[in-house]
This record gives sequence, C-alpha cells and structure tokens, in this order.
Amino acid sequence: MSEIKAQSRVSGVDVGVIMLDNTLPRPVGDLGNARSYHYPVAFETCDGADTRLVVERDAAGLLDSVLAAAVKLRELGVRAITTCCGFLAIYQRELAARLDRPVATSSLLQIPLVLRMLAPEKKVCVLTVNASTLSDAHLRAAGITDAERDRIVLTGLEGTAHFYPMIVGAVRELDPARAEAEVVAAAHQAVRDDPDIGAFVFECTNLPPYSAAVRAATGVPVWDAGTLVNWLRAGVEQ
Repeated sequence: MSEIKAQSRVSGVDVGVIMLDNTLPRPVGDLGNARSYHYPVAFETCDGADTRLVVERDAAGLLDSVLAAAVKLRELGVRAITTCCGFLAIYQRELAARLDRPVATSSLLQIPLVLRMLAPEKKVCVLTVNASTLSDAHLRAAGITDAERDRIVLTGLEGTAHFYPMIVGAVRELDPARAEAEVVAAAHQAVRDDPDIGAFVFECTNLPPYSAAVRAATGVPVWDAGTLVNWLRAGVEQ
C-alpha cells in the first residue's frame, strides 16, 4: 500500500484520537473526554462507525472511513494516532502501513509487553465490553501470537445490566457508581475463577475511569487505553 502524507495545519498537538460515530456519557478517564489528558489532543469522528458495527461485527467495511479520519488528524499535524475503541485493533496493520507516523489502535497492543513482564505461568485478563465478539483475529492484529493465546483470559461485560446497554444500547445516562460496581465485580470474579491472573488489560476505552477501583479491589495491576496513549505520546512529544 502507498504511504499517505499531508501538510500540517496546526502545531502543539501530539496525539489524535479517532472517535466512533456515537454519543456516550464520557467521564474523566474515558478517551473521549479531553480532560482525561494532561496535554492537548485532537479528535476526529469516523463516519459510519456505529458502536454495534465495530464491537459486534468486526468493524466490517469501515477501513476506508477509519483511514479518512486518520488522514484528517494527520493533516492537523498530530504526531501519533490512536482510537476510542479497542476493537479497531482489527485494522492495526492496515493503518500502520498507510500512515507515516505511529498508530496505536487499541490498548490490546500492550498485551505482549505485559506478558513478558509476568512470570511464565501468569496470565493476562482482558476485560472487554464484549468477550463473545473479541476474536482471535483482534488479538493477532494486536501482536499476540498463537503460542501466547493460552495466557489470555477474556472477561466480558456484555451481560451487565447497566454498563453494556450504556455503551452499545439505548441507555444514554451513566450511573458511575453502578458502572464501577459492575466492572469491579467482573474483575473480582475473573481473579477468583483463575488465580493465575497476574494483570488486567482493559480493552474498552470507556473503562479507564474504573481502573483504580479494580486495582484496589483485586490487588492486580491494570493497564488500559489511558496508559497506552500516555506511552504513545511520550515517544513523540515535542
């Protein structure tokens, strides 16, 4: 594929975030809340990126739209690009091949590094908005080898009464305490079910507001979309 380049239009913004085409409550910590960052970021919506299409149908047919949003961010002058949905890992290779700057589509990209920081018998629990649709194709696109797959535990929030309907359904009011309780309960149950879990990586970019609560409740380290973007920005900061 040919490389896409453009001239910068603004200065001082290191990171651009590709947003889904939706409206959600976004508390501080969520990648879609500008106050989640201690540095300027730029946002660009991916037209047609309905949440269910991305999360439940592999973002089918959206590559051109995602790429167009990335190019707009590139034209603004951002030095690195991320997204507001971990399921867009499915297009990691294609975007990295087409853009002349670092692209980190998903917090899942942290998993290979986290695995190497743990003892070989330890596992990474991926807490995801929907474990039934987060496939091996997403994991492979994020750099996880077939040999590493046995060290990955998927825990989904698709059965939650509040969090999942708020993310992909018709509920558009967030009860932060209720959402946090559901997330913590899912993480706690995962650790009880598999004591070999040595770390969490949160797939969903709406989950970072609850990372501290999960760390406190489980005693297990948590990496999320916020840690990914801070690391990404550290490498390109001017």
